[in-house]
Amino acid sequence: MKRLLSCLGIVALLYACNKAPVKHEAVEEPAAVTEPVAPPGIAGSYMYEQNGDTVSLHLTVNGETASGHLTYALKEKDRNTGTFEGKVENGVLIADYTFNSEGQSSVREVAFRLDGTSAVEGYGDIQEKDGKMVFKDVSRLEFPESMVLNKQ
Repeated sequence: MKRLLSCLGIVALLYACNKAPVKHEAVEEPAAVTEPVAPPGIAGSYMYEQNGDTVSLHLTVNGETASGHLTYALKEKDRNTGTFEGKVENGVLIADYTFNSEGQSSVREVAFRLDGTSAVEGYGDIQEKDGKMVFKDVSRLEFPESMVLNKQ
């Protein structure tokens, strides 16, 4: 009987030793969905004045929503002035600019890359959509450094 109990004890011990340990994996919480926000410190006034050309941008930011006033007074061109509303994502403002030029009201999409010290207008292929001119593909905009608006 002693032998039987000893054998059973050894079998139980071997079974317990060979059993794979239970792995407890950490359960990852899903990442919180956050809205992209504008970089801090980009709100304010930006100005370009050179060679008789003036461009002024006055920007207000609330979260990722942006609005403001934009004026172009380019040498030997008609002045246009108006307001804009749009969004700032990854430091780029994309907005609908409603302006008056030559007594006519128009709407077109504008883009500015903002870094808190300057604003550079973006350019790209455009198309008419729903009565306004819009960029065909905002991911393909170019931001030439030829007319940099400096923060005032």
